[in-house]
Amino acid sequence: MTKRWIVTMSGERPIREVRKDLAKHGFDVADVYDEIGSISGAGDDDVAEKLREVPGVADVSPEEPIDIGPPDSPVTW
Repeated sequence: MTKRWIVTMSGERPIREVRKDLAKHGFDVADVYDEIGSISGAGDDDVAEKLREVPGVADVSPEEPIDIGPPDSPVTW
């Protein structure tokens, strides 16, 4: 099953190079956030495991939706 993932860079390699390696491992890159050193995209659990072994990757985590609710809401998550 395909899921959305956030890949956080370690800073060891340029993000452009890491992006290419992620795509070679089957990761469908959606957005590259160069300023904060992360990349979002999609892949199944097997792809996520492979991404964790790519040099320059510090973390691979599932992307979770965020809902801050309406103004004055007592619950924001």
